[in-house]
Amino acid sequence: MRLVLVVASRASRSAVAAFTGATPVFRCNDADTAIVLGSWSDALTSEVGVWLRVTDGYSAQIVARDVRTLSVLTNLRHVVIEAADRANEHADVVRVLLSGEEVNFSNSVATLTHAFSRPAPPRPLTVWSYENTELSSPEGTLREMPRDAPDDLELTYFED
Repeated sequence: MRLVLVVASRASRSAVAAFTGATPVFRCNDADTAIVLGSWSDALTSEVGVWLRVTDGYSAQIVARDVRTLSVLTNLRHVVIEAADRANEHADVVRVLLSGEEVNFSNSVATLTHAFSRPAPPRPLTVWSYENTELSSPEGTLREMPRDAPDDLELTYFED
């Protein structure tokens, strides 16, 4: 499996939509990533991913809400969770909230009791955590691989 982190501006829709060779995982460098990716839904016909950073003001629970919305608007298949620390635990919170079922879950970053986050995404999603140049999920681990990139895009490849 190959994913590529594409860090680009909100004006780079055509570059992300036309990307080939790996599934693009988009992070916007000049606006809200979820809003920009959702606004591109008409141009994104292939599988796509989103790279979201959990912060004190943008919790894993809110990330899960945004991911559910994006999964309806786009052919979203991959979600990468980045955080200052404990990205894996934040990714676990997002993962359980995407089930569409009642959630009773606790870890070092959240405690959820009788929580619901509906509807579940219409297609299966892989939720990854990013730590130490690796993407990890229950499906496996992808490692960062250096590559050259065009001047207008910042690209980081991840492969197994």
